[in-house]
Amino acid sequence: MADEKYMNENGLGMNVSYHDYHVHQQHPRSGIQSEPSVSVVRDDIQRPLTTLQQNLIQGITQDPSNISMRDFINELEDYVPTIPDSVTQHFMRSCGCDCSDPRIIRLIALATQKYVSDIILDAMQQVRARMKGLGQTKKGTKETRYCLTNDVLESVLKEYGINYALPPYMH
Repeated sequence: MADEKYMNENGLGMNVSYHDYHVHQQHPRSGIQSEPSVSVVRDDIQRPLTTLQQNLIQGITQDPSNISMRDFINELEDYVPTIPDSVTQHFMRSCGCDCSDPRIIRLIALATQKYVSDIILDAMQQVRARMKGLGQTKKGTKETRYCLTNDVLESVLKEYGINYALPPYMH
Protein backbone atom coordinates (compact mmCIF):
# COMPACT_ATOMS: atom_id res chain seq x y z
CA MET A 1 0.00 0.00 0.00
CA ALA A 2 1.26 3.52 -0.69
CA ASP A 3 2.81 5.70 1.98
CA GLU A 4 0.36 7.92 3.80
CA LYS A 5 0.88 10.94 6.00
CA TYR A 6 0.03 10.41 9.66
CA MET A 7 0.24 12.95 12.45
CA ASN A 8 2.49 12.26 15.44
CA GLU A 9 1.92 13.54 18.99
CA ASN A 10 3.39 16.98 18.19
CA GLY A 11 1.08 17.49 15.21
CA LEU A 12 3.90 16.99 12.71
CA GLY A 13 3.21 14.85 9.69
CA MET A 14 5.35 11.80 9.01
CA ASN A 15 5.38 9.71 5.87
CA VAL A 16 5.11 6.14 7.03
CA SER A 17 3.89 3.05 5.34
CA TYR A 18 0.55 1.54 6.26
CA HIS A 19 2.35 -1.44 7.79
CA ASP A 20 4.69 0.66 9.96
CA TYR A 21 1.87 2.82 11.28
CA HIS A 22 -0.62 0.08 12.12
CA VAL A 23 1.83 -2.54 13.34
CA HIS A 24 3.58 -0.15 15.73
CA GLN A 25 0.48 1.31 17.33
CA GLN A 26 -0.92 0.36 20.70
CA HIS A 27 -2.22 -3.17 20.83
CA PRO A 28 -5.83 -3.09 22.07
CA ARG A 29 -5.44 -5.98 24.52
CA SER A 30 -1.93 -5.44 25.85
CA GLY A 31 -2.05 -1.67 26.33
CA ILE A 32 1.59 -1.43 25.23
CA GLN A 33 2.40 1.32 22.79
CA SER A 34 5.43 1.05 20.56
CA GLU A 35 7.11 3.66 18.41
CA PRO A 36 7.42 3.56 14.62
CA SER A 37 10.67 2.15 13.39
CA VAL A 38 13.72 4.42 13.64
CA SER A 39 14.43 4.13 9.93
CA VAL A 40 11.01 5.59 9.07
CA VAL A 41 11.52 8.58 11.37
CA ARG A 42 15.12 9.08 10.22
CA ASP A 43 14.06 9.06 6.55
CA ASP A 44 11.43 11.68 7.29
CA ILE A 45 13.89 13.95 9.09
CA GLN A 46 16.63 13.77 6.46
CA ARG A 47 14.36 14.38 3.50
CA PRO A 48 15.43 17.55 1.62
CA LEU A 49 13.03 20.43 1.14
CA THR A 50 11.06 20.62 -2.06
CA THR A 51 11.50 23.62 -4.33
CA LEU A 52 8.08 24.92 -3.28
CA GLN A 53 9.11 24.79 0.38
CA GLN A 54 12.41 26.50 -0.39
CA ASN A 55 10.62 29.27 -2.31
CA LEU A 56 8.19 29.78 0.57
CA ILE A 57 11.04 30.05 3.06
CA GLN A 58 12.88 32.52 0.85
CA GLY A 59 9.70 34.53 0.40
CA ILE A 60 9.26 34.75 4.16
CA THR A 61 12.83 35.89 4.77
CA GLN A 62 12.69 38.50 2.02
CA ASP A 63 10.37 41.39 2.77
CA PRO A 64 8.35 42.17 -0.37
CA SER A 65 6.20 44.64 1.58
CA ASN A 66 8.96 47.31 1.48
CA ILE A 67 7.74 48.50 -1.90
CA SER A 68 4.15 48.83 -0.75
CA MET A 69 5.26 50.48 2.50
CA ARG A 70 7.11 53.16 0.55
CA ASP A 71 4.02 53.77 -1.55
CA PHE A 72 1.88 53.93 1.58
CA ILE A 73 4.14 56.52 3.23
CA ASN A 74 4.21 58.61 0.05
CA GLU A 75 0.41 58.51 -0.18
CA LEU A 76 0.17 59.93 3.33
CA GLU A 77 1.09 63.35 1.92
CA ASP A 78 -2.31 63.55 0.20
CA TYR A 79 -4.28 61.95 3.08
CA VAL A 80 -6.31 64.22 5.35
CA PRO A 81 -6.62 62.45 8.73
CA THR A 82 -9.53 62.83 11.12
CA ILE A 83 -7.17 64.21 13.76
CA PRO A 84 -5.75 67.49 12.41
CA ASP A 85 -2.00 67.83 11.93
CA SER A 86 -1.80 70.73 14.38
CA VAL A 87 -3.35 68.63 17.17
CA THR A 88 -1.00 65.74 16.44
CA GLN A 89 2.00 68.09 16.39
CA HIS A 90 0.94 69.64 19.70
CA PHE A 91 0.81 66.27 21.46
CA MET A 92 4.02 65.11 19.81
CA ARG A 93 5.83 68.25 21.02
CA SER A 94 4.39 67.85 24.51
CA CYS A 95 5.92 64.35 24.56
CA GLY A 96 9.29 65.67 23.38
CA CYS A 97 9.07 64.63 19.74
CA ASP A 98 9.62 67.48 17.30
CA CYS A 99 8.96 66.35 13.75
CA SER A 100 8.31 68.50 10.71
CA ASP A 101 7.71 65.73 8.16
CA PRO A 102 3.95 65.78 7.41
CA ARG A 103 3.99 62.10 6.43
CA ILE A 104 5.20 61.05 9.89
CA ILE A 105 2.71 63.35 11.59
CA ARG A 106 -0.13 61.87 9.53
CA LEU A 107 1.11 58.34 10.18
CA ILE A 108 0.94 58.98 13.92
CA ALA A 109 -2.51 60.57 13.51
CA LEU A 110 -3.68 57.53 11.57
CA ALA A 111 -2.33 55.14 14.23
CA THR A 112 -4.05 57.20 16.93
CA GLN A 113 -7.32 57.15 15.00
CA LYS A 114 -7.09 53.37 14.69
CA TYR A 115 -6.38 52.99 18.42
CA VAL A 116 -9.32 55.18 19.43
CA SER A 117 -11.67 53.46 16.97
CA ASP A 118 -10.69 50.04 18.38
CA ILE A 119 -11.55 51.24 21.88
CA ILE A 120 -14.91 52.63 20.72
CA LEU A 121 -15.77 49.44 18.79
CA ASP A 122 -14.96 47.29 21.82
CA ALA A 123 -17.17 49.53 23.96
CA MET A 124 -20.00 49.26 21.44
CA GLN A 125 -19.75 45.47 21.43
CA GLN A 126 -19.89 45.47 25.22
CA VAL A 127 -22.98 47.71 25.21
CA ARG A 128 -24.69 45.44 22.66
CA ALA A 129 -23.92 42.38 24.77
CA ARG A 130 -25.27 44.05 27.91
CA MET A 131 -28.45 45.17 26.17
CA LYS A 132 -29.08 41.70 24.75
CA GLY A 133 -28.44 40.15 28.15
CA LEU A 134 -30.91 42.48 29.83
CA GLY A 135 -33.49 42.08 27.06
CA GLN A 136 -33.54 45.79 26.28
CA THR A 137 -33.38 45.48 22.51
CA LYS A 138 -36.67 45.63 20.65
CA LYS A 139 -37.06 43.40 17.64
CA GLY A 140 -39.53 45.67 15.84
CA THR A 141 -37.39 48.78 15.75
CA LYS A 142 -35.29 49.57 12.72
CA GLU A 143 -32.45 51.21 14.62
CA THR A 144 -31.27 50.48 18.10
CA ARG A 145 -29.50 53.42 19.68
CA TYR A 146 -26.59 52.74 21.96
CA CYS A 147 -25.27 55.02 24.67
CA LEU A 148 -21.62 55.06 25.69
CA THR A 149 -21.49 55.32 29.47
CA ASN A 150 -18.58 55.84 31.83
CA ASP A 151 -18.99 52.31 33.21
CA VAL A 152 -18.54 50.72 29.80
CA LEU A 153 -15.73 53.05 28.81
CA GLU A 154 -13.90 52.40 32.08
CA SER A 155 -14.03 48.61 31.65
CA VAL A 156 -12.83 48.78 28.04
CA LEU A 157 -10.01 51.17 28.89
CA LYS A 158 -8.87 48.78 31.64
CA GLU A 159 -8.55 46.07 28.98
CA TYR A 160 -6.22 48.40 27.07
CA GLY A 161 -4.18 49.19 30.19
CA ILE A 162 -5.47 52.74 30.61
CA ASN A 163 -6.50 53.87 34.09
CA TYR A 164 -9.65 55.93 33.85
CA ALA A 165 -10.60 57.65 37.08
CA LEU A 166 -13.63 59.86 37.42
CA PRO A 167 -13.30 63.13 39.30
CA PRO A 168 -14.51 62.88 42.93
CA TYR A 169 -17.61 64.99 42.27
CA MET A 170 -18.81 62.47 39.64
CA HIS A 171 -19.15 59.55 42.08
